[in-house]
Amino acid sequence: MKLIFRVTGGPDIGYGHFYRSYSLAEAFTRYKGVNNILFIINSELEDNLIGSNYNYIVSESFNKDIEIIRNFKPDLFILDTYLGNSEYLLKVRELTKIMIFDDNNDIYDSNIPHILLNGNVHANTLNYSISKSKLSLLGPNFLVMKKEYWDKSDEKILPKEGLLITTGGTDKHGVSYEILNGLKGINCKKTVIIGPGYHTDLIKKIESIQDNYTSIIYKPTSLKKYIGSSKIGITAGGSTIYEIISQNSIPLIFSLAENQEKICDTFMKEGINYFGAFPKINFDSLYECTRLYLNAEQKVETNSNKLVDGQGAFRVVNTVSDYLKLCYDESKG
Repeated sequence: MKLIFRVTGGPDIGYGHFYRSYSLAEAFTRYKGVNNILFIINSELEDNLIGSNYNYIVSESFNKDIEIIRNFKPDLFILDTYLGNSEYLLKVRELTKIMIFDDNNDIYDSNIPHILLNGNVHANTLNYSISKSKLSLLGPNFLVMKKEYWDKSDEKILPKEGLLITTGGTDKHGVSYEILNGLKGINCKKTVIIGPGYHTDLIKKIESIQDNYTSIIYKPTSLKKYIGSSKIGITAGGSTIYEIISQNSIPLIFSLAENQEKICDTFMKEGINYFGAFPKINFDSLYECTRLYLNAEQKVETNSNKLVDGQGAFRVVNTVSDYLKLCYDESKG
């Protein structure tokens, strides 16, 4: 099997698309032995693939992708970016099978791809076009997480204390600083994650208010041990919410981009505290809720605790592989 992943990311638009695509590539390699995988990326992602097991081509233009796809002849083309359009998908469809990662059904015509993947908690509410000829993988059962979350059998149960603050790979609004500064009167362990896209000025501001209770973690490759040892995870509404839930920590969430708001709204209905979208994040309520949960002796349960089992990548790989085999068999008559 030959696969192409087309992904974009960087300090301004974030790294979430890249990380989940890379995790799916690793799942294809681990579970199906697929090694003939090519990434087409923008230049800001190149450092993430240097030294990896996968080949890549740097391309800033989607117009050049068609020739790359034609020459590589993949069995499946996997798209994970908000920067393409439906016209682009139609051109790719003439050459190969297409799968797209989608989040909100607001960019691409969902009739075009052969396989539609949305592992988010709100996926089944988005009115996708569903047909028997298309494979639709919707909801947290198909959530692609990083590989350190796949196997829970070897997980160590860590004592939980204090809180974690993360906004993901980037923080162009300085929200992490605002949260840490607002919580400086709380004497508990605080762990602040500096993502790969954080600007130097913001890092210096965070460092300027660091106290004896605060640890600053710079560009970690994984958040798992930091989440696992924290009672509370304060995070923006991206993939980290699912990681916090998987480690049985308490998520307190806000959104930094419009594409995160539906996820946050749905989690709020599941009992998770949501403090609004930037620039209207209710910091005062966030601080008060943090104090309450830090002082609570009992474990906090929500409807979301059983949503995430880490097996989504495995399910996606198996289901997609079976689908491609069926398509191949049917084409041979």
